[in-house]
Amino acid sequence: MTSTLGRLLALLRPSARLVAGAVLAAMVSAAAAAGYAWLIGPLLRSVLLSEPMRLVGLYTSPERARWLLPGLLVALAVVKAGAQLLQTGWMQVAGQRALATLRSDLYAHLLALPPATHESRASGDVLSRLTADVAQVEFSVTQALTTWVRDALQLLALLGVCLVLDWRLFALSFVVFPAALVPITRFARAVKRAARTTQGRLGNLTALVGEQLHALPVVQAFGMEPRVRTAFDAEQARYLREMDRSLLLRGSASPSIELLGITGLALALAVGAQAVRAEPALASHLMSYVGAVLLMYGPLKTLSSTLTQVVAGVGAAERVFELEDRRTPPDRGEQAPPLHRALRLEDLRIQYGEVDALRGLTLELPAGKTVAVVGASGAGKSTLFSALLRFVDPAGGRILWDGQDVRGYSRASVRARIAWVPQEPVLFAGSVRDAVRVGNPDATDPEVWSALARAHGAEFVRALPRGLDTPVGERGAQLSGGQRQRLAIARAFVREPSLLLLDEPTSSLDAASEALVQAGLAELKAGRTTLVVAHRLSTVRSADLIVVLEAGRVVEQGNHEQLVAHGTVYRRLLDRGGADEPA
Repeated sequence: MTSTLGRLLALLRPSARLVAGAVLAAMVSAAAAAGYAWLIGPLLRSVLLSEPMRLVGLYTSPERARWLLPGLLVALAVVKAGAQLLQTGWMQVAGQRALATLRSDLYAHLLALPPATHESRASGDVLSRLTADVAQVEFSVTQALTTWVRDALQLLALLGVCLVLDWRLFALSFVVFPAALVPITRFARAVKRAARTTQGRLGNLTALVGEQLHALPVVQAFGMEPRVRTAFDAEQARYLREMDRSLLLRGSASPSIELLGITGLALALAVGAQAVRAEPALASHLMSYVGAVLLMYGPLKTLSSTLTQVVAGVGAAERVFELEDRRTPPDRGEQAPPLHRALRLEDLRIQYGEVDALRGLTLELPAGKTVAVVGASGAGKSTLFSALLRFVDPAGGRILWDGQDVRGYSRASVRARIAWVPQEPVLFAGSVRDAVRVGNPDATDPEVWSALARAHGAEFVRALPRGLDTPVGERGAQLSGGQRQRLAIARAFVREPSLLLLDEPTSSLDAASEALVQAGLAELKAGRTTLVVAHRLSTVRSADLIVVLEAGRVVEQGNHEQLVAHGTVYRRLLDRGGADEPA
């Protein structure tokens, strides 16, 4: 917990001046609160007993005290209000900046993680940590921390007043608190554990909702609504059970602190009353003392209630930092040059956990030629793409880029030389122009139109209501499958890649759309080193080289005619009617 708090406080370091100003303002506010308590006794004694009042070493007549002391109280109230305003404002700004840094760092870290990391973790859980957990941390750093700084300093100032007025009463009043430290510490740990469990359940619930909504067409087509609703209700019930437990623990903090405070005050009043009987002059001190103790009630209650929020925030921060601490592979190396020579894979071995996806694969992609990869499901086709895109690094063997080990180049520079056209194009919300510029953010409008024309997509874009400015919708929902795929091909054109990776982007299109997309792909492949993953063998007959994968190894290769004549695995795939889904 200490290290987590340290990391949270470190986020405030860039706003050190704001934090220092907020602490100074909180000290002024605390001093004003102490002034209230100090003046209560003299004010009541002067008003009720019509005695001269001694203030800062000077005596004041009762008549003058009747308007001077209220004026001082009002002045202190103005100072306290102004200080609180500044402290709250500065602390809120510093806290929001700290949380913006946390969000930005976490998101940048997520983008740097290999895709396999996200595939092994429910996306809803990651989203929950990025939103719900960060929101809980936000409350702790802004609201709760602001309150703690202000009220803790005010409490210390009032404790100082009590100690100066009468150390014996002070000892009696607060003797109960040290005895409560052990149970309070255990209570805080229980709250943190409950908060972590609750946030985890919320992550599970978010993941479940994300999965079900993403697959909504399947849910409705198969009449799965009752089943997924039951699964949702069961997960929500588990979340509510943990939340109820967490809320019960949080709610018990304030009454416990209040009970301790009243016990201490009762002891002080009992002893103080006896002292006043023996020496009436002490009445003023007793009234100030009681006033100080009563003024502690508000800060104590607030501190106790926000304690649970702070502890819950620390628990949420641990979940956030747990995600942020996942190791990201360093991206170092020289800039990858354009690919002029053959791309060679030598004895390549890729592992996912303890499972070998590629087992000593050796393959050469001749420069400017098209190589098609076929194989049954699980053969390693998609893993081959992941290795070339450097989503995964080999456990053995190497990839030679223009004759050099690709690991000597930075990942970003290698990917900048590659264009990937997936089976299902991924378009982000934005305009048609934005969708094409994914391939090259610096592409001019004439370059975008040229890429669209070469992808056989310019005609349909011109027919759109706003041309290049037409929104494509989330995931390209405003466009047809063929239109989305042609935009994906256009963004590959503007990238001017050295290596082209095609995951059979026509497999889910109708005949008319497929003809247009195939025409665009033919122009895109011309003169470029191209690797095609094929799920339908009818689409690879024209490839310069066909490679057959089985169990992560190359078992056959040649052109279509050679493999039909001499290949056994290839002929078996042909007899089945094509390859299965990708590995």
